[in-house]
Amino acid sequence: MFYRMSRLHFEDENYHELLAWAESVKPRVGEIQGLVFADIAHTGSGEGMILAGYESESDFEVARSIVSELFDEMAGFLIDRPHTHAGSSEFSFKD
Repeated sequence: MFYRMSRLHFEDENYHELLAWAESVKPRVGEIQGLVFADIAHTGSGEGMILAGYESESDFEVARSIVSELFDEMAGFLIDRPHTHAGSSEFSFKD
């Protein structure tokens, strides 16, 4: 499994608009090859994370341009560009 974690910063009063936008692009996200899941978590005041899992790093690489387009569209709901980390799972506490 390969993961992408993207930190989001937004104005709290605009969070519902961010979620409405996310709902509108859900079909496009669902078509990303090798995507296992993609979730938005509200982690604190004005902060959130997008957590995404891919079948493989190659699926992640193929999705990079699509995700970049989505982040560009999402920019209007954020106060800065998402900061992203990505990597493969090295260990799991659950078998």
